[in-house]
Amino acid sequence: MKKQLEMLIDLQKIDLAQEALRMDVDKRRAKVDADRDLLGDLGASLEQQTEALEESRRLLASKRGELEEAKKSHDHANEKLNAVTNSRDYAALEREVENFKKMMAQLEGEIESLSKAVEEAAASSEKHQSEYDTLKAQIDVDQKAVDDAAASIEGRVAELQAKSDELAKGISPQVLARYRFIRSRRSGEAIVSASGGTCTGCHMRLQPQAFIVLQRQNSLECCQNCQRIIYYSAEEAAALHHDK
Repeated sequence: MKKQLEMLIDLQKIDLAQEALRMDVDKRRAKVDADRDLLGDLGASLEQQTEALEESRRLLASKRGELEEAKKSHDHANEKLNAVTNSRDYAALEREVENFKKMMAQLEGEIESLSKAVEEAAASSEKHQSEYDTLKAQIDVDQKAVDDAAASIEGRVAELQAKSDELAKGISPQVLARYRFIRSRRSGEAIVSASGGTCTGCHMRLQPQAFIVLQRQNSLECCQNCQRIIYYSAEEAAALHHDK
């Protein structure tokens, strides 16, 4: 059983190496996917902002048109005022001129506020467009890096898999099945040491009798708490004793 455990430990090292390679690529891919989601949100926000900006510009143009019409009406009424001789008509035209003045003042105020709002919105839109373009360019760079990384590990993963398959041939089907089952249920190590009487996988203390049985190395033993396969290493035990 000791030889079987040694082979199992070597197998785990190979499996963990493959897992680390894949996880690195997966983490990079997940970041790119998250950035794409963010880019989509930025794009939608930018589109809404652009539509609002165009609507504000149309409203500003409309107000400027109204102001031009009000000025023309004011000038026309003023001309009539200067030409009228009837006091009654004069008073009516005078009120009309004043109304046009108030209208122009109101429109000028609205135009000033709208112009400022459009200017600020345009600056904000330009900033967001720059952020969008920068993120999109970075995503393109990161995607290429992910593709390159995925391609570069293919050979290494295949090599490790071949070693794993070859090593697995020397391990009994029952031991291998147990190892594979644990690996399918939890990430990380499926076989760990318990040299100091404690499972290094979950850090729980083993029962004294269970640790005695483990040290004999005549059978496949599992931690009663985390169900990982456990083994005894005299070298690790000696190192632990020396550290104390």
